[in-house]
Parts: sequence; structure tokens; C-alpha cells
Amino acid sequence: MFVRVLAICALLASSAAHASSPGSWAAFNAKVAKSCNASSGLKQARSGEVVGFDDSLGKVVTLVTGISRQKRQRPQPVTMLCVYDQRSGRTWTTEAKGWRSPDR
Repeated sequence: MFVRVLAICALLASSAAHASSPGSWAAFNAKVAKSCNASSGLKQARSGEVVGFDDSLGKVVTLVTGISRQKRQRPQPVTMLCVYDQRSGRTWTTEAKGWRSPDR
């Protein structure tokens, strides 16, 4: 009986250790925003809310809005979709015409 109670306590303790605090999530979201904003190449880049997938995928996405930097064209608002790899920190961005972040 004691062994079962000890095993249950160990299981609960390990589960709690894997849970992230709100501060950890805020720091992670800020890291994603900084990486995606830089990767977008937009002036005044601003990231929307981070959207996560199943942990086995290891990637999150966000929309980045800003002003285009293209030469010989008038600066115009642009929205980019950014994929962030949680393991490597690598980002991929592409224009997301017609997409809008809910906070806009």
C-alpha cells in the first residue's frame, strides 16, 4: 500500500514539474514575437496571439502585421504568417493576404 501511495505521489510531482507558469508562457510568447517580427522584415512589426499545436509537432504560429519595406513601391500594410520551431528557434514567414489578427 505504501508503495502505491509513493508511486502516485511521484507521478503527481512529475506532472506538476512539467506544467508551465504564466510567467514562463509570457516569456515564451515574447521570444516567439521577437523572432517572428524580425523574420518578417516589416517596419513596425507587431505579432498577434501565439497559436500552439500538439506538443509532438513542436511548432507554433502567429500573424505579424506591419508596413512593407519594398523599394520603389509605396509602403503599405502587410500581414505575414510566421511558423516558429520550438526546438530550434527557426522561423518561416510568408505573406498571408486577406488574413487578419483578431486584435486588429
